[in-house]
Amino acid sequence: MKLISGSSNLPLAQSLTRLLKIDLVKVEVAKYANDEKRIEVLGSVQGENVILVQSFSQPVDEHIMEFLLLTDALERMGARHINVVIPWYGYSLQDKVFKEGEPLSAKVVANLVSASYVKRIFLLDVHNTSIAGFFSEPTHHLSALPLFTKYAKDNYDLSQTVVASPDFGGLKRAWQLAESLGIDWVNIDKHRDLKTGEITRMELHGDVRDKTVLVFDDVSISGGTVAQAADVLKKSGAKKVHFLVTHGLFVGNAKSKLSTPAIDTIVITNSIHHQQLPDNVRVIDCAELFATQLKGWM
Repeated sequence: MKLISGSSNLPLAQSLTRLLKIDLVKVEVAKYANDEKRIEVLGSVQGENVILVQSFSQPVDEHIMEFLLLTDALERMGARHINVVIPWYGYSLQDKVFKEGEPLSAKVVANLVSASYVKRIFLLDVHNTSIAGFFSEPTHHLSALPLFTKYAKDNYDLSQTVVASPDFGGLKRAWQLAESLGIDWVNIDKHRDLKTGEITRMELHGDVRDKTVLVFDDVSISGGTVAQAADVLKKSGAKKVHFLVTHGLFVGNAKSKLSTPAIDTIVITNSIHHQQLPDNVRVIDCAELFATQLKGWM
């Protein structure tokens, strides 16, 4: 088995090669003068089972196109099977059609992935678990819960800790983490303006006074929810506030929002590669989750 990486997350791909003890085949990714992607796989994959790693992170459309070109190149080179690792599945937040004229974007991208030469797909904490059913090829949906459970046990005094959900949609995730740690959980009720999508108010349901609070979520995009939730929790008497988030997108000015004193730490996985992060951000490696699953297909 060999591993191929697109340009979106080479450090994660390198971590996977170390865990699986396989070779990383070099890939040259460039652009022609007319802005089209130019892909060249610089190594033999004929007859091999190949793992292709690519996060559909910013620039999202470029990384998706790069992924499709790589799968075509690998098939033409004679790869036997292509197993793909998509740590962050771009367009996963567009998993529903809310009004006439909108596409079901998460399904559109799933169709593109399934129509390529892919044989098996590995995803991590997609926003809606039903997205795995959008693909026509066998799809494995992994959870970062074991990583965060271990991190919490190693770093926090659980006798003085509660888990919080940042909104109604995250109740199940918060409950699962609280159960795995054997501690209580609370909920933050988030209200948005239906037209603008902006958060208008947050209400805490539960007691966090003098507690360490672990806010568990699947993704942080602009940092707005994180910053406001931390403010509500600190004003309600929380001693420490730590965010455990699988995917740190951190778009726009998110990184400046996350530097607020109300947030003690933000713990993310390396599903999305960042050149620089705020001082209060910690990164844990999710490669082990994928490696454990992939070993069964080597």
